[in-house]
Parts: sequence; C-alpha cells; structure tokens
Amino acid sequence: MKTMKSTVFTAGSLLLTAFVLMTTFSSCDDYMSGKTFLTSDEIMIDEYIEQEDTTMMLFLNAADKAGFRGLLHAYGTNTCFIPDNNAIRIYCAEQGISSLETLSVEELEKFMKFHLVRDTIQSAEFVDGRLSKATMLGKFLTTRTVQEGTALPVIRVNRQANILAKDIRVANGIIHKIANVLTPNPKTVGEMINELPENYSLFKSLMQESGVLDTLITNKGDDQWYTAILQSNESFATAGINSREDLIEKMKVAQPDYVDDEAMLVKLYAQYHVLKRLAYATDLSLSSTELTMAPNQVITITVKKDSLILNEYRSLSRFEQGVSVNKLSEWTDLSCYNGVLIDMEGYIQPVKRGPEAVYWELTDQPEIKKLKEYRRPGSWVTFRPGELSELNFGGKNDPTITYNAVAAWGEKDQYVNGDQFDIPMRPTVVQWMEIKTPVLTEGVYYVWICWRRGGENNKFKTTFMQEGKEDQVLPNVFDLGEYFNTNATPEVNLNNGMKQYNAKQKISVFCSRNCGAIKVEYTGRHTLRMDALSGKNQSAWWDMIHFIPVDQNQLWPRFDGAGNAIYPGTACEDIYPADQTCSGDLNN
Repeated sequence: MKTMKSTVFTAGSLLLTAFVLMTTFSSCDDYMSGKTFLTSDEIMIDEYIEQEDTTMMLFLNAADKAGFRGLLHAYGTNTCFIPDNNAIRIYCAEQGISSLETLSVEELEKFMKFHLVRDTIQSAEFVDGRLSKATMLGKFLTTRTVQEGTALPVIRVNRQANILAKDIRVANGIIHKIANVLTPNPKTVGEMINELPENYSLFKSLMQESGVLDTLITNKGDDQWYTAILQSNESFATAGINSREDLIEKMKVAQPDYVDDEAMLVKLYAQYHVLKRLAYATDLSLSSTELTMAPNQVITITVKKDSLILNEYRSLSRFEQGVSVNKLSEWTDLSCYNGVLIDMEGYIQPVKRGPEAVYWELTDQPEIKKLKEYRRPGSWVTFRPGELSELNFGGKNDPTITYNAVAAWGEKDQYVNGDQFDIPMRPTVVQWMEIKTPVLTEGVYYVWICWRRGGENNKFKTTFMQEGKEDQVLPNVFDLGEYFNTNATPEVNLNNGMKQYNAKQKISVFCSRNCGAIKVEYTGRHTLRMDALSGKNQSAWWDMIHFIPVDQNQLWPRFDGAGNAIYPGTACEDIYPADQTCSGDLNN
C-alpha cells in the first residue's frame, strides 16, 4: 500500500475545506453522507488531469457540473476509466449535442458513475470477463484482450473502448485513459436474444414459442436480473438436433413425464436456459450449481484449468460428459440492461435422473486439492472460518479445523486415500459447520457419516438444506465418541444404525453412523449443517459421507486406503495395502 503524506491544517483551514467540500458535493449528497475524506500532498485525479494530461479535460469539466470534482480530488480508492477529449467530442457529435455540459445534472451523474469504480483495479487484475467490482452506477464493466490483424494486443473495456494509457497511479486511485465513451447497454436480455444472428435461429424460435423471451424483454426491475445460456445452431448439432422436432424427441427422453406435452417440453427447455440472477463467466466459475427458471432444475458447474464446464456428472457407476462455455464467443459476458448472455459450445438440457449412491470424501475440497500438501504423507494444514469455499464453520475461541494426510497406513489410520479432517465439534470450539454436498440426484437417501471416534459425549444434530425448500432436520443425534461394535454381525449393526465402511480391517475406532433420511427434491449440490450439542476436549477425525438411496444396499461397497470401492468376495490381496491382513466379513 502506498504511504500517504498527510498535510496538517489549522482549525480555520479545516473549516474552510469542509465548507468547500460540502458545497462541491451538493449533487452527490447520498454518496458522500457520513464519510470522512483525508487530504494528501500527492497529486489527485483531478490534479493529474489539470497538470499532467489535459487531453482528459472535457471529462473533468463534466465532473464539475455533475458535482464529482470533490470525489476526484478527495482521498479514496477509485478506478476511473476516462475517455480522452477526442472520444468525448465524437460522443457528443453522435448524440447531437455541443458538449457534455448541455446534459442535465442527472444525466451527467449517470455518465460519471458508469466510468467510476470505488476500488483500485489495475490492469494486472483484469480478466476476460467482468471487473471484480461494479461501477458506481451498479453495473459491471467487462474487459477483454483483443488483437486485430498484426497490431499489438489491446485491452478493450465493455466491448466499446480500447485502453490508451493504463495504470496511471495517483494518490486517490488509478486512471485508465480510454479511446471511447462507455455507455450501458440499454437493451434487455430478451431484446439482445432477438438480435442474435441467423445461426441462433432455433434457439430464438424456442425462446419465443415458450413465452420466456417475453419475460426477458419486459422485466426491467432494478432488482431483477437474468443470465441467458445461449445455444447456436452449431451447438444444437453436436447433439444431432437440427430442428424443433429433433429437440422434442431429445426432450421426451430427458423428461419422460411430459412425452405427450410438446408445449411443456419446449417451455422446460427454454426455462432451463435462464438463471434468475446476474452471472458472468467469472461468477459461474465460483459456483457449483445454479438454479434455473425450470422448476427444481439446476445447472452444475465444474472448472478444469481454463475451461468452464456445465453439467458434467459423475457417480460410481456413471459419467456424463459436460459442455464447455464458449469463452471466446462475442456473446459470452455481453452485458444487457437486465442481465448478461453466456454462449455454449454444445447442447445442454434438463434431465430427470433416478437417485444414485454417492460416496464422498469430505477432504475433497477445491482449495485443499490445489495444495502441495494434498495427500502428501505426513502433511497437515490448518484452516480458519471462511478459508474453504465449500466447508464453512464457526464457534468460540478462534476455532480451526485441520486437514491431515497420515504418514503411513495403520490399523488406526485406515482413512480413505490416507487423509482426514480433525474437527473439534463441540460447543466450546466448532459450534456449527455447513458443508456443500456433491451433486445429488432427486430421491430419498440415507446419510452416513464416516469417522474415527474421538472425545466423549460429542453430540451434534444434522440438518439438510436445499435452496427454496424447507430445511430437513435429520432424526438421529449421535456421539462422535462412541465405538463401533466389532462383535455384532453387519445386519445387527445396520439395524442399530451403524456399519463398517473401511475395507481392510474391522476396528472399533472406525465408525459409520446413519444420520437419517433426506429427500432431495431436485438434482444439484445442497448443504449439510451440523450443530454441536455437547462435548469435551477431544476432536474426532472425519473421513467420508455416504449418500445412499434408501432402497439400495447400505453395507457395500466399502473403501480401502487407496480409495477403491470394495465389494463382497474381493480377495484380501486386492485390498490396499496388499501386505496387510484383512478382517470384517469380506464375503457378506
């Protein structure tokens, strides 16, 4: 951070300065109210324009009339995309006005706010997509590196203006000088879809027939945003779809409940391609699932290197190839009045799937998988609240959880893939924890938590949460300090809500308990919440969570130290580690 040199004022000069600022900001009262601004003897934005680069003076003149000179002069964190004088002259000529000052104060305020971001964003932070923070007008600018012919690459802002001079550092922010005026897109998502070229004809006709297009055209509320997932004729063709009739046949398979209702199939297809929020590609990359307008239908999202993949699905018995977002498309991240467009390289549709078992390692967290310590024997990393995007927690006494990769397999270290979480779940430390689940398909499941016991009377309750649905409190409250009954048969343990989940050796300190049944009402990633009820001073070590349809086998498969699914009758030498003996009903 740059060190600022403060200028000392007398009491009289401070009063004078305060009076000038109050007068200058008369048209920005809401923005300035209650804020403190420091002064500096380093050059400010307005001073830089006046003293160092007068090719931006027309912008400063407009700032004066709009009441923004004080903001440009006061200490703060700003990023200003400032069109040069030539750009403003061209803009005025296009608008049929002699100068920006002929606009009303309200119009000039909107003009200024769309060119200003209340944060310092240097060009090194630009990505091909939206900026990290919205403008003062509440709308996002986008940036993209483009190269035309043999010219050097340039950064283009909002698809409207190339940056002429970037990263001009001043005391109160950063200036990027641009070659054109920036203007918000006045057209809605629906209007932009209507203007797509002919190779989007099938998509446009389906959106029109469904009535969804009218919604995207007419809904212009300040708090109403849409993201439209586009499909070109070429992307339809990747799935063998070249006409409405082809789409209907495809949708009949995907949505068997509506095989006799073509209108509903078209409507579901169209609704599935609209998210009811503003989601640029950057936003999607930070998400795992997105609810669509189609009832109880979600889009799942996976990031692989530079690719953003929608609807990849993987279970123990099935893999479905996902479809990549076309990041290079001229339509992806195109801002609209009420949302944004995202273009696809292939075909996606809502799919009705039956329930499938998911055997999930809790340590399968995106931040952990990027670490050099991930599954590295003997490694450990401690996390505080907010440091993991899909596992959050809170409590007392600066709570932490620790990721551990055991040094070597052992009878008391039979963790799947050799790693686990040390979680002090008790009222005096980790009082609650919320976990983003893997993708679960519609159905009713038993939830099994698999762990190595620790502590005494460490009890918690579990709640299953789905967006837009009532929370489901699971019935079984249990103790992380209990032991597994190694003398009982698998059937007796199952009747008591317990099972053996580790494949190599049955041992009393490795447990798996049934929390109860949940109803997954729509396919997607949801949330499990645990709330501590009691407990003493020792942690337990969490390994896996199993989500198994209630009508499927709850006892098998088990899992060995290398993460392999093990089924009845597997030879002991085929269960990792091969040199260790086995115990625990391998044929039952």
